[in-house]
Amino acid sequence: MSSRSTTAVGVIIAVLILGALASIGYYQFEVAGPNQKTSSSTSSTAAVVTCGKTNCAYVNITSGAASCITASSPCGFSPATITLVMGVNNTVVWTNEDSAVHTVTPSSGSAWGTTGLCQGIVGLCQGETYQYTFPSTGTYQYQCLYHQGMKGTVIVKAS
Repeated sequence: MSSRSTTAVGVIIAVLILGALASIGYYQFEVAGPNQKTSSSTSSTAAVVTCGKTNCAYVNITSGAASCITASSPCGFSPATITLVMGVNNTVVWTNEDSAVHTVTPSSGSAWGTTGLCQGIVGLCQGETYQYTFPSTGTYQYQCLYHQGMKGTVIVKAS
């Protein structure tokens, strides 16, 4: 192979490598970056639910919720207690309307709760949502990891 052919092959390989790196960088920062506005998770036994006004329940993390410092008067989750019916509306969608990062974390050893990252911190950024379908009846207590006054309860009843 002549030196001109070798140089051409080297240039082509370099362009392909740069193109691959640019594609990976674009995907990492634009498609899968930390500023995505939707974070979603469902139980491993439940199918993903497309929420509407009747088949899902909605809880807001209210603006100013970061001031919920003491557990003496729960605040931040609205409504703080929500009752669902198994098979009818046993999916909850939490939306963070506050500028601070918040979590939806089970108070007991359950394996549900927010798992996303907001600017490198576990939880939901402002405007992000978290969805969970409760697989069985029961009373589920949850809280925000960062603000101990933020507590909520989900009650799931049989249909």
